[in-house]
Amino acid sequence: MLPPDSTVGWSDDWIWGISLIGLSVVTHAAGLALIGMGIAKGLGLMIEAPRHAHGRFILFSLVIGAASVLLALLHGIEASYWAAAYVWLGAAPDFRRAIYFSLQMVTTLGSDVVQLGDRWKLMGPLEAIGGMLMFGLSTAFLFAVMQRVWPFPQAMRGGRTRARSATVTPTSLAERRDAASAGATPGLPSPPAR
Repeated sequence: MLPPDSTVGWSDDWIWGISLIGLSVVTHAAGLALIGMGIAKGLGLMIEAPRHAHGRFILFSLVIGAASVLLALLHGIEASYWAAAYVWLGAAPDFRRAIYFSLQMVTTLGSDVVQLGDRWKLMGPLEAIGGMLMFGLSTAFLFAVMQRVWPFPQAMRGGRTRARSATVTPTSLAERRDAASAGATPGLPSPPAR
């Protein structure tokens, strides 16, 4: 059980922590948008129609590598927001120790040597919550990029590319209901006419 006076001042932790989580989320969303636009603009035509299998493989590797490096830099920028706040609030003695602590928290590794001052201890777990959110967004973003530039689409369909039906899939509720009454499976293309 915590001593009665140990939670005094935690409202400041919450105010600073939630504010920094908000700043990190906004920064992360903007960073993801910029990285995505950069990939789309810089590699748009090459992603659409790479000519050779080895070219697709190289493009895939470069895009995923570049996106990963940019995401790592983005996470570092967000950790530096927290580190600057720790120093400014007097929770850490200098920026070097503050960024070390911040990177441990944002990755949910936990602290080993560097600790925050007693008054600001709750900010560490709050940063870990924000870190989990940011890494979740980064994972989803990388997955979307990988789907877009995956070099071997036929490998995902069992090795052979099959011709797709030209039938439009029903999207509205009424279209799905009509398709179901006509014997088609809602949400799936209709079987080819014989």
